[in-house]
Amino acid sequence: MGVFIKLVENRTPKEYADEPATDIVFTDITEGESAVTYQYDVLPSGALRILRVPQGAGPIVNSVLAPGLWFRVEGLWHGTTL
Repeated sequence: MGVFIKLVENRTPKEYADEPATDIVFTDITEGESAVTYQYDVLPSGALRILRVPQGAGPIVNSVLAPGLWFRVEGLWHGTTL
């Protein structure tokens, strides 16, 4: 499934003519020895934390986005069983 993040658009009016780069996608790798899933959670501060979870191992923090940078997130909430 992976994790999809829609970022807040913060551009000047002149930049709105350009194609927006407002999405980040973390895609799961489901085959082979390097299988990994991506999960997310939200810290009390509102920061969005993306976790990389290798098969058979614990989660590793992959990235953190400040509360004002992200608008919407879809994917597997950390702690949910597959």
